[in-house]
Amino acid sequence: MRSPAGGRAPAAGRLVPRCLSSEPAPGEVPRVLFQDADLVVVDKPIGWLTHPDEATARPDVFGWLGGGLGVHMRLDVDTSGVLCFSRSPAGARRLTRAFEHGDVRKRYLAVVEGRPPAREGTLTGEVPEARGRSATTRYRVLASHAPTGTTLVEAEPVTGRTHQIRAHFAAAGCPVRGDRRYGSPLDVRAPRLLLHCAGITLGPGAGGIAFEAPTPPELCASEGAAALRRDLAAGSSHTCYRVSDGAGDGTPGWIVDRYGAWLWVQRAEGADEHPLPPARGVYRIDARADRSHGGQPPPALVAGEAAPDPLAVRENDLEYRVVLGPHLSTGLFLDQRPQRAWLRANADGARVLNTFAHAGAFTVAAAAGGAARTVSVDLERDWLARLGPQLVANDLAPDPARHDTIHGDVFDWLRRLGRRGERYDIVVLDPPSTSVGARGRRWSAAQDYGELVALAAPLVAPGGWLWTITNHRGLTPERFGARVSVGLPAGVQLERVSAMPVDFPHAGPPPTKSWLWRFPGGASLTAEAARRA
Repeated sequence: MRSPAGGRAPAAGRLVPRCLSSEPAPGEVPRVLFQDADLVVVDKPIGWLTHPDEATARPDVFGWLGGGLGVHMRLDVDTSGVLCFSRSPAGARRLTRAFEHGDVRKRYLAVVEGRPPAREGTLTGEVPEARGRSATTRYRVLASHAPTGTTLVEAEPVTGRTHQIRAHFAAAGCPVRGDRRYGSPLDVRAPRLLLHCAGITLGPGAGGIAFEAPTPPELCASEGAAALRRDLAAGSSHTCYRVSDGAGDGTPGWIVDRYGAWLWVQRAEGADEHPLPPARGVYRIDARADRSHGGQPPPALVAGEAAPDPLAVRENDLEYRVVLGPHLSTGLFLDQRPQRAWLRANADGARVLNTFAHAGAFTVAAAAGGAARTVSVDLERDWLARLGPQLVANDLAPDPARHDTIHGDVFDWLRRLGRRGERYDIVVLDPPSTSVGARGRRWSAAQDYGELVALAAPLVAPGGWLWTITNHRGLTPERFGARVSVGLPAGVQLERVSAMPVDFPHAGPPPTKSWLWRFPGGASLTAEAARRA
C-alpha cells in the first residue's frame, strides 16, 4: 500500500509513533552565518522550529534571535541548514521580491535509501502538504555508500511546497534516510532526518549574495562512518563506542568496540581480519555461527596488556564499570547509549523498574537523572552486584531504600510485584533474545515477547512509560510491534521509535529495536514527580 506521496503508508492504530521528529541536541544552538542591517542568516540545528508553533515547547530560531524578524522561508523541524530572515522593511522587500520572482536558488543535500531512478533528473507531482499544486524538484547523485545501501544526492526545489523533497524522493521509492513521516515510522535507520539546506543564493535582483552551511558529519558519504564517530572520539564525554560495525562499515563479520584504551573485537567464522587502531590491549571473540547450544569460547587477550577489572569508562559524562575478558558481555551494551541518555533526561522524581538489569547501566542513568526510586531485577547475582560500585563512582549513594536490587527470575518477580500493587513511572524491558529461566523454561523474544509485556504492563503507573527493547535480528520492526501489542492494554500509544546510534551504521532494518510506549490516564509524569517531591 502506498501513501499519497508514494511512500509506505504508516502502520495502523497505535503503531504510528506519536513523536515523528528528532529532539534537539543538548546544548546545540543555531550559528549565525551572516547579518547586516537588513538580513540575518543562520545554520539551523535539527529539532529546532523556524518560529513558534504554539503546540510544543521546542526551541525556535525566531525566538532565539530575539523576534521582530520577517519570516520568508521555513525549514522542517528535522531539517538543518541555511535559514534566512529579514531585519528591516528594506530586507523584507528584498527577500519577498526574490522569492516571488524565483530569484533564489536553494541547494539541499540528502541521504536517500537505495538509488534514485537516474544519476540526475527531475521529480514532479503534487505532495500531500500542498494538494492541487504542482511541485518540481531537480536532483543529481553525488556519491553512493554500498555498505549502508544509501545515496548522497543534491536536490534543488524549483517550487517551494512543504515537504516536497521528502515526499518526492519517497514517491520515487528512495525516501530520505531517517524520514519517519514519508518513510517507515517503525523501520527508522538514522537518528535524524538526513536532509540539510547546504546553501542559498540570492540572485542579482536580491543582491547577488550566497550563504553556505557546513555539511553535517552524518551526510559526509565520502568519509563513511568515520565522520559519524568524530564527535564521539573528540571529547572526554565518551570513552566507549563502536569503532567498526561489520557490514555497515564495509567489514562484514568484523566488529570492534572501544572501551577506554582497550579494544573488544568480535570476528565471525570465516570473516576477514582488518587493521586495528592503537590500543593498550585487544580482546577478541571468535564467534561461532551456531551458538544455540552454548559452547562459545570466551574472549581472549590477543595483544597488549590485560585490562583492570573493573575498567572505568565514560558515556555522556557518566562513569560505567565494565569487565573485559572472562565473559561474553562487558556489562555495558553500547547500542543503548541513546536510551540511557533519555532515561537520564526524563527520570527526575520517577519510580523506575529495570528488568533484565544485567550490570545496571539503565539504573545508573536513571539515578543520575534524579529518579526517586529504582528497582533492578536480574537472574545473575554476580552481574547485579556490579551496580552498587557504579552508583558510588557517580556520587550516587547506593541506598537500598532508594536503589533496590532483586536477584531472581524476572518473570516470577513481575508477578510478585504486580500482586503487591507496585507501580512505576518507567519500566524497562531489555531481555536477551533467548534465555532459560530459574525453572528451566526456555524463552524466546521472537515468540514470547507479548507474554513479557502482559506481565509488565500492570506495573506501569497511569501516564507512565514502558521501554520495549530487543536485539533479536529475526524480528523485523513490524513483527516486533505485533508481538509487543499482544500484551498491551487498550489506550497505550507508541511514543517513539529510536534509531541505532551513529556509530552503528547498517543497511537493513535496525538490528536492535528500542520502542517507547506511553500509558494513558493520570497526571503527567512531571506533575506526579513534583507531587511526590
